[in-house]
Amino acid sequence: MTKLPLNTKALNKHVKELTKKIEPLPSISKYTIKEILEASPEKLHEIAKWFDTLSSTKKEEFNYIKTEYSNFITKDKIEYHGYILAKKLNINVCPYCNRNYTFTVINDKEISRPEFDHFYSKEKYPILALSFYNLIPSCHICNSTLKGREEFSINSHIHPYLESFHQKTKFCFKPLNADFLHNHESIKIRLFTTDKKALNSKKTFKLDEFYEHHRDMVVELIQKSAIYNESYIDELFNRYEGTLFKNKEDLLRLITCGYITDEDINKRPLSKLIKDISEELKLI
Repeated sequence: MTKLPLNTKALNKHVKELTKKIEPLPSISKYTIKEILEASPEKLHEIAKWFDTLSSTKKEEFNYIKTEYSNFITKDKIEYHGYILAKKLNINVCPYCNRNYTFTVINDKEISRPEFDHFYSKEKYPILALSFYNLIPSCHICNSTLKGREEFSINSHIHPYLESFHQKTKFCFKPLNADFLHNHESIKIRLFTTDKKALNSKKTFKLDEFYEHHRDMVVELIQKSAIYNESYIDELFNRYEGTLFKNKEDLLRLITCGYITDEDINKRPLSKLIKDISEELKLI
């Protein structure tokens, strides 16, 4: 949910390998294949707007790029493929929901990788079907079940390479009655934001609804905040510094079960929820 880091090596390999494999673009194209493949999120929007001005017949001339994408995600079709890209990106948690792992595993017997969501739909914009910043590694629930063919743009939704969803939102909770420590149904979780694009992303990926199923984690954090007061945390750190923990962050990660720094939220599922609620409880 934090802004995804620029992976220059992955970008350069993606552009280099596909530039020599994709057929020359139709003569009507305003852009070169290199420009399209390496287009930044802002450039993707520019290309999409230009593509919108073409007639249906002219748009169809770019459909072969969408076909090339089908080959790209099939491991045995070509030497450079989607599994290699996913491995190089090393994005291990879905940037849309922060709920599901997206590990890439490649060996002789098994292969697994995250799905690639086309931020700009490949059905509407086949010209962008292989653009590096249009391929967002994501979990199946976010990509196929929820987003589907909903139209995204950098003006309507948070683009993970352009903005940080984490910085624009905050999880909070509210006990509904005095029994909340023993009845998880008595806790309400909400993701608060005033940002229009963040609101749209929250709605698309049904984050409020899905995170209601993690109320048990909020209750556990409330319990931990009562047990691990500041003096007890300091005592544990002083006792085990240099042996079990190299710094206080290690200890707090053990206590909360999540990463607690902004830049590490994408390393483990639910770290956004854990960090926000832990801050509210003054646990971290």
